[in-house]
Amino acid sequence: MTWAEFPIKPSPKTLRQFAAAWLVFFLGIALHRWLVRGQVHLAPYLAVLAVVVGVPGLIWPRTLRWLFVALMVFAFPIGWLVTQVALVLIFFGLITPIAFIMRISGRDVLHRKPDPARETWWQPKKPVTDLRRYFRQY
Repeated sequence: MTWAEFPIKPSPKTLRQFAAAWLVFFLGIALHRWLVRGQVHLAPYLAVLAVVVGVPGLIWPRTLRWLFVALMVFAFPIGWLVTQVALVLIFFGLITPIAFIMRISGRDVLHRKPDPARETWWQPKKPVTDLRRYFRQY
């Protein structure tokens, strides 16, 4: 997603989904804190937060518009940064070492090395015998 695709005016359906996710998430955290961890002092606050924001958001979705947009504005740069870091790590941690090993071993997958013994670089291709093959491209 780019800033141009950023949902400044989200649809009521999107806001209801956000309210439902909010309700499920914070009620789940509250139940986990109360039942698993035994933290009875924090669980009611999380449950109240879930109900106070989630239930009105399910009934009147426009009430959550500013919270939704604010959280998206906060989360978008984080997602962009994590994506860029992941792509850099994949490129320099995986693709570059593979290319370096292939270069050291002399492997030429694209046949880019000049070969003076070859008259042409043309590679013959087997002709299609069944014309129905053109309709099955993949």
